[in-house]
Amino acid sequence: MRQQCPAPCDSPPSAPKPNMIGLIALSLATFANAQSADPLKPYLDGKPPQILREIPSPAAAPPGVTVRRVVFRSRDDSEIFAVIARPSTAGKYPGMLVLHGGGGSAEIDKAIAWAGRGYVAVAPDLPGIAEPKKLAETKGKWSAMKYGEGRWQATPDGSASVIFDAVLSAMKSLYLLRAQPEVDTARIGVVGISWGGYMTTMVAGLAGDQLRAAFAVYGCGFYELTSQQNSTMAKMSAEERERWLHDLDAGRRAPGIKAAFFTAGATNDFFYWPHAVQATLDAIPGEKNHLFAPNANHKAPLPGGTVSPAKGTWLSMELPYFEYHLKGLGDPLPLVTVQPVTDRQLARVRITSPRPLTKVEIYWAKANADVIKREWLALPADKTAENIYEARLPAEAADWFAVASDDRPVTVSSDLTQVPQPKPERSN
Repeated sequence: MRQQCPAPCDSPPSAPKPNMIGLIALSLATFANAQSADPLKPYLDGKPPQILREIPSPAAAPPGVTVRRVVFRSRDDSEIFAVIARPSTAGKYPGMLVLHGGGGSAEIDKAIAWAGRGYVAVAPDLPGIAEPKKLAETKGKWSAMKYGEGRWQATPDGSASVIFDAVLSAMKSLYLLRAQPEVDTARIGVVGISWGGYMTTMVAGLAGDQLRAAFAVYGCGFYELTSQQNSTMAKMSAEERERWLHDLDAGRRAPGIKAAFFTAGATNDFFYWPHAVQATLDAIPGEKNHLFAPNANHKAPLPGGTVSPAKGTWLSMELPYFEYHLKGLGDPLPLVTVQPVTDRQLARVRITSPRPLTKVEIYWAKANADVIKREWLALPADKTAENIYEARLPAEAADWFAVASDDRPVTVSSDLTQVPQPKPERSN
């Protein structure tokens, strides 16, 4: 099924402003000094939510899988539907939280697919992100709203936004997952796409050491660096915008991430621009890895990506990623790190890979204010030393990154790297 997009852009995209990184650093510092004002804090108690009722399953579960459909209390009068899928055989299993994207609803089929692979999976509805018309059992203030309504408000604080309810639904679902007797609470992961990728980042930042691994598909934080900078963000007052970002932006929560973290981005994504993805990665203090899919929009048409994905996944490489981090099986993904050089036109990376590499390329682009239309051109990367790959960039290159695939297949990238501009010559 085609994943619906989060929300349309209301105005043409533009490149991030030069001083944006400094503003992000200031905002992160402000957030660190304002934890006592966090409206989410009273709800983050680690306790499983109250289950209000069980919903009969319309069809039999696949062989070897047991499925429960439940409705739990989130806050106030909010009722959230979630599916719990587990292997039928007794034992301890890793847990998986599965978070749908914009316009969707609980990913029942994906939860069942994860259960068939030996995971206990919980997939909830995420009100505020979901299409209200699809929510038969999930009920609250959003039930009478149109899709996308009620997101961009934060008066008196972020709890006024329906995204706050989406965050609560995800966190309470995590607590529900951890409370399942078959779950090994030391081995829990989270995966989500688009708005669900944003939510994966958010949950990882809020959950801390309650998660071992996270995989965000497209979604990230630092919404002021996304397509929303010229649409929804620009329409909010400065005070309300700062409250929304403080309370609900996943980038501000990224310093709390303790799980191994992977994010898959697309260079021409209509919503989550690559500089926002990179800013989110830069804010994560621990283990992290990522992919930039060149010349792609909300897709990753690369080995291990969205081309013929495995059943129950958005990207096939979710499987080896979680098998390694949650089951201790297989090998870690390759890691591509940018190496320092004095030559501004030389792109150099180190690639650590436990498996044979099948392709290494350097992608570069000219400066372009229109992020979505930016063209990324490929250069073959030459192996110049053990684990070292290089390519010479053309003079007009403004940004570059490396892409490496191995034989499983999986594909990873280096950081998005800005080409240093030559210093102007001094006149005599």
